[in-house]
Amino acid sequence: MNRSSKKSECVTVYRMNIYFHIDELNRDAIVASALKKKFAQKGHRLIYGNRVLNRLLKYFHSAFDIIILPRPHFLYDTWGENWMSWKTRFIMLSTESLGIICKDHHVMARTLLEKDYFEGKRKYIDRIDSFCYWGKKQLRAIEDYAPELLEKCHVVGHPRHDQLCVNGLKSIGRNNIQKHKRIGIITRAVALNDYFNRSPLDGYTTLFDPHFQYEYFNKKTGEHLVSKRTQTKPGDTIAVQAIDVQNTLLLINSLTKEGYQVSVRFHPKENIDVWRDILNRCNLKADISDTKFPILKWLQDFNYIIGPPSTSFYDAAMLGVIPVSTCSLDPRRSQFIGELWEDNNRLMEHIYKPKSIASLLNYIEEENRNFVSPEVKSILKEEADFPECRKSLDKVVEVCERYINDKKAKKISPHLFYIVRSIYFWAWKLRQNLSGRKQNSASFTISRKTSCFIDSLTA
Repeated sequence: MNRSSKKSECVTVYRMNIYFHIDELNRDAIVASALKKKFAQKGHRLIYGNRVLNRLLKYFHSAFDIIILPRPHFLYDTWGENWMSWKTRFIMLSTESLGIICKDHHVMARTLLEKDYFEGKRKYIDRIDSFCYWGKKQLRAIEDYAPELLEKCHVVGHPRHDQLCVNGLKSIGRNNIQKHKRIGIITRAVALNDYFNRSPLDGYTTLFDPHFQYEYFNKKTGEHLVSKRTQTKPGDTIAVQAIDVQNTLLLINSLTKEGYQVSVRFHPKENIDVWRDILNRCNLKADISDTKFPILKWLQDFNYIIGPPSTSFYDAAMLGVIPVSTCSLDPRRSQFIGELWEDNNRLMEHIYKPKSIASLLNYIEEENRNFVSPEVKSILKEEADFPECRKSLDKVVEVCERYINDKKAKKISPHLFYIVRSIYFWAWKLRQNLSGRKQNSASFTISRKTSCFIDSLTA
């Protein structure tokens, strides 16, 4: 490269600067990686952010044309009323938006717009410029309960299934083992094994918290939306997860004895070290998935994925992997299930739920099985805009580019933001170390190494 070309690179002028909030590194980094490349193709610059870094935007918001966040509450929870006067555009892009939450439009609308909107504090939602939703099912919730906002809403599809996120997935399994002899297992025992090491007893405080009794009070209709999320008591949650953990351990034992190579993907909010210790002490031979890598890269290594009801079953179905639920292995489990548990999402009606491990083993021995029926396709289309979601992030870029002609004089250089970001994270990391707190998927430093890792997730 000659000297003149190096100079031209240094003075590259980006048409827009976009701040993208990575809510969970283990889940959302792949979307950040793909979006950065798609914006770059259009001459824009995307900068990674997270919950830790958001606090700095109070002083550096003028460096950005657009800020992308998952839900409205991040705005006023982090910046109070300050953000209302910023000249920056605000785009909402959901990080979780399918499964049981889609079944009840009332609850879906509250999740997408937050309860403040329905309780009369409409100024926050009015200030947001655009909402990017995964499918028409979510859009119908807006049509039913907030039709006045439809002009701001766009169906973009499941962002983690954009073609750039799916392309180039490389096998992370052992090549000398046949694919049908590899089984993926997922877990969800957050109440028992929280990555913050919180006690299971913490959940019982919700019994006396009035905010958990109602989703919201709709001032427009005079209606209280009773919370369906808390109809199941904390003890029920613990009981279900205790049964699921027992089934997981027994299942790993049976599968390995039958010659299967088992890989376990733990919920991103669980403490993996605890699981690793238990598997070791039980002498259970299972690979542990590195949760830093997207679940898509893990899923494509199997014909079957097994576990308690989860939205990961949607991911599996869209990748051609057959989900199997362990929810019926123990008949006691069903008595603790609440209405808004993933056991009751629409996809679960079509998923095999064996009543014994022996039946499960017989089921997965069949290699040429097709799970995606017309009914399943319809569900994936409505909730995730599948297969059109392969262009999901192109649609997100299109929504953002509607604001490209805004005349906003940038007062702060993004380069200064980079410098201050490095110092800020250094101080934050030092504080974490002194307090004995570990970084996790939600709170982590965005160093050069982290940024390079995120960049590498997509080709």
